[in-house]
Amino acid sequence: MNATVPDWLRGVWQRTRIDYSDGSRDTSSRVFWLQGLSCYGDLRIATTRPIVTRLGASRDDDLALAHQQGATGHCHYLDGQAVWQREWGYQPVVDFPEPGDIELRDSCIIERAPSGAYEEEWHRLTPKDPDIHVWLREDGHARLLVIDAFAMLIERRSLVLPPLPLANLLRESSQDAQTLLNCEISYAEYGANSNFLIRHSTLPWREGQSLSLCNQQGKILPSGWRLEEHYSGISRHLSDTSASSLALPPNPGTGFAG
Repeated sequence: MNATVPDWLRGVWQRTRIDYSDGSRDTSSRVFWLQGLSCYGDLRIATTRPIVTRLGASRDDDLALAHQQGATGHCHYLDGQAVWQREWGYQPVVDFPEPGDIELRDSCIIERAPSGAYEEEWHRLTPKDPDIHVWLREDGHARLLVIDAFAMLIERRSLVLPPLPLANLLRESSQDAQTLLNCEISYAEYGANSNFLIRHSTLPWREGQSLSLCNQQGKILPSGWRLEEHYSGISRHLSDTSASSLALPPNPGTGFAG
């Protein structure tokens, strides 16, 4: 696949803050963005989300899960502006259906909404010129991005939901929590135990488990997947780029969140 973003934008990014136009700020949510040659995946989970062991355990727990966000698709960058063409996501709707103005500052980027709705600060977790593997399951219902020592699995529901926030659907729809919320987006880091360990997931009980779909070279292990993107960056051992050594102290639209 031809690259649709510059080389400096490829890699894994962690958000450290978002400032909203109303003056509010969020510096605690766990937000990660994996950017390949074109494909992207992101996950956004509030630190206030409770420990949940299963769907349907309680109404409050289900509503907390319904506010999570994440998506995948293709990013296109031109003249300082990025457009995220969302293919599918955890939420049926997009918070900010507009492009983002991108400013590079050394190892971080500042992303601003042209409308002024928000400003985000992202910090790079990977070295420049990382190895990239992006896999698509043959049924089209899952994508796996593996970028150096980081991976993200983004599943797709088989059910098409109405273009409303999940929390609204949970309150108003006849669909149960299992149907609405059983959609995995998991962020994993390669660790000392020689596998990818899930750190954050829309299914909280998956956290701490292995993401056993791929090996340390980013190659898929089970059958039924095809390679979408592959780029060999500067040769290095994964142990040199481990997460611990790099960590910081509506329907398809152009919006990033969702």
